[in-house]
Amino acid sequence: MGIQVIDQISLGGFRDRPNEDRMGQSMGHAWVIDGATGLGEPFMGQSSNSSSSDAAWLAQRAHEAFTRHAAIADPRTLLARAADDLVAAFEQERSRDLKEPWELPCGAFMLASLGEAGLTVTWSGDCRALVQQGDGPVLSFGATPVSEEAEAALVARLGRGGDPARRYAQPEAMAELRAGRGLALAPGNAFILAPDRGFLNHLCQATVAIRQASLLMMTDGFAAAELRYGLFAGPEAMMHAARGGGLARMGDQLRRFEHETDPDGVLKPRWKRCDDATAIWLQINA
Repeated sequence: MGIQVIDQISLGGFRDRPNEDRMGQSMGHAWVIDGATGLGEPFMGQSSNSSSSDAAWLAQRAHEAFTRHAAIADPRTLLARAADDLVAAFEQERSRDLKEPWELPCGAFMLASLGEAGLTVTWSGDCRALVQQGDGPVLSFGATPVSEEAEAALVARLGRGGDPARRYAQPEAMAELRAGRGLALAPGNAFILAPDRGFLNHLCQATVAIRQASLLMMTDGFAAAELRYGLFAGPEAMMHAARGGGLARMGDQLRRFEHETDPDGVLKPRWKRCDDATAIWLQINA
């Protein structure tokens, strides 16, 4: 019984900013983590392992915690231990007091855990997982076309042309983004991954009874190839592309669309020209 890595990729979205995604595999677990881009001045103290943004700090510390507790088979127990570690690290490394809930470092994750009942996927936020047994149907978990359409609609309403990277800075957009994140990070009741044990109360989880399967997990920046841009016509096409040409070729297609086909986000409204894009493709043997 085990999880074997077939292929993996992690593409940074900006040359002058750290990659705020992480991925990993240990024991009977595998995961992807996507730190949410900060909406204000950096909050966390800097260290050699946390890079230079609050989102990268969150992703790195969560990755370390998942790795540290990977011997725990039950995913909810693993996440509870990871939450304790995040809270402790936050208290030790933060550079100042929290002024607004939206300042709290946060993100999304997808955790796959192999156990006696099969493969359990546990997630928070907009990462995505695809599971396929042999040539059977592809099951999808996490982000959906509907959730991505909602974000595109918000960008279309608040964004104002030009380089998508500048859209965050517009006062109306920033005010609404901060308000939404503040609601998701209510103290003691965070709805998404954060150094707040409240996120444990809002986990999504599903178990698939499998013996052998392929598993493709990705952050929303990689899932955008299917969900936002339509470069792949659904989950089956994503899995077929992974098998046929590997994740690097899929990443090339993604970046060509963002840099050459639609650099200003006119065809597909988005906050950033390119997001960090991470995927890990695994073989499951129960």
